[in-house]
Amino acid sequence: MLRNKLNDICFFRMLPVWNILQIGISACFILNSYVTFSQQTDIPLQTKQRVTLHDVLNLAIKNSLDAFKAKREYGVSYWEFKSFESSLLPKVDLTLNPLTYNRSVIQRYDSEQNIDVYRSQQNLNSYANLSATQNIGATGTSLFINSTFNRLENFGALANESYNATPVSIGLIQPLMAFNEFKWQHKTAPLEYEKAKQDFIYELQAINLKTVSLFFNWALASKKMEIAQENKVSAEKLFKMGKQRYTIGSIEKDDLLNLELDVYNANTNLTQNEQVLEKAEAEFILFLRDDLPSKTVPELPELISNLQIDVNDAINYANTNNPDILNLKLREIEALRDLDQAIKENRFDLSLTASYGLNQQADTFNAVYGNFLEQQMVAIQLNIPILDWGERKGNIKTAKMNKDVVDIELQQDKDTYKQNITIKVNDFNLQKELVLGTLRTSEISRESYRITEKRFLSGQVDLLNLSSSRQAWQLATENYIQSLQSYWTLYYEVQQLTLFNFINDTNLKHDFNAILDD
Repeated sequence: MLRNKLNDICFFRMLPVWNILQIGISACFILNSYVTFSQQTDIPLQTKQRVTLHDVLNLAIKNSLDAFKAKREYGVSYWEFKSFESSLLPKVDLTLNPLTYNRSVIQRYDSEQNIDVYRSQQNLNSYANLSATQNIGATGTSLFINSTFNRLENFGALANESYNATPVSIGLIQPLMAFNEFKWQHKTAPLEYEKAKQDFIYELQAINLKTVSLFFNWALASKKMEIAQENKVSAEKLFKMGKQRYTIGSIEKDDLLNLELDVYNANTNLTQNEQVLEKAEAEFILFLRDDLPSKTVPELPELISNLQIDVNDAINYANTNNPDILNLKLREIEALRDLDQAIKENRFDLSLTASYGLNQQADTFNAVYGNFLEQQMVAIQLNIPILDWGERKGNIKTAKMNKDVVDIELQQDKDTYKQNITIKVNDFNLQKELVLGTLRTSEISRESYRITEKRFLSGQVDLLNLSSSRQAWQLATENYIQSLQSYWTLYYEVQQLTLFNFINDTNLKHDFNAILDD
């Protein structure tokens, strides 16, 4: 019996006539089976809705919980900055104590007897205070203006009614050598708010990166599922043809068993890939908080063929836009602030308090607001350390050392940040060639598998070669998807570091007023 040697002409001449006729019948049968197999495996795929990477990126920015969290974090920073701006404006407060009734026995000093005695008292007190304050950040001055009114009525044997009023009192509190917190807030608060804006855009890029990862996990699972379906159809058809070829004696029993084993393996692989695809889709839907339409398949994005990012441009954009750079500036200012605070809080302290107002006390309401008396107050407070055994000196030295440590850390962070941008940009610029290489490899391996499949059906190669060719094609396809994922991941990493859209050649912007309206 002849086995897979139709191309051996010399050996053909040695065959009996009956075997030659048998081989001819077998060849005709194989040819007819291959045509049938090709027709059945080339059935057009059911039309499915394609979802692009751009579609899911927009959906993630709109619906994901990560985006909602980023909006609320920006909202917190926005209202913190508004609170700071409000602190620069005058504050007006009204304090009212309209009714305080007191009846008790208290200890009092009797000057006539020169002893303490217990006496009962019963009174009704009413109090009101209207005040306005203003902080001056440049000098650390606190200005105030007050207006107070107090009524006291005593009951009992010595019942009486009295009033005390201060229609106006103006004053200031001026630290002369103290730490001025307002001055440093003027430096840090605007930077913190600007950083909050950039942080929000930065978080949107983090959402983009997460979306890219989930999208390509879904795309890879979908592609593996598609290949598994093709393998199942192919394995079943090859096994069917193998049984017919085994009947006429053109293949051995072990080849038939291997073909049958391929069917079981293909079914198992299909089930496993179905599970992986379902998990990838569920994870993606959970992230997007939105149901993908039925029969949806991912559409792989293309390369930005002509995009090459200049390293120096990327570093300049990062220095302007990235919140980490602003954070470095903030840390530098905060280190100077802490040093200034340590120095001024660990030496002598001098402050001035002064006020001027009008005051009167009377037994009637009308009388208390007439013939006002001047009320003046000036106080200078000085605190001078004499002996502290070096405690204050140690605090100042510690603050200076901490400032030096922060300076070194800032320089290290700047160098590391610059190096990170350079590496990411260079990797992105090189990734294009890797994607093109894996794409070509995928195309070649796919065509090679088709040719090997035809040769297997004609009996020119064995099952081992067919399996090896199929595995090479599948691996090349997966490598292409993974390299494409790396390309887009690197792009969005560079975009996150620079907050610059290199596709549209513009800085990333956002309507922050719309965030507060959500």
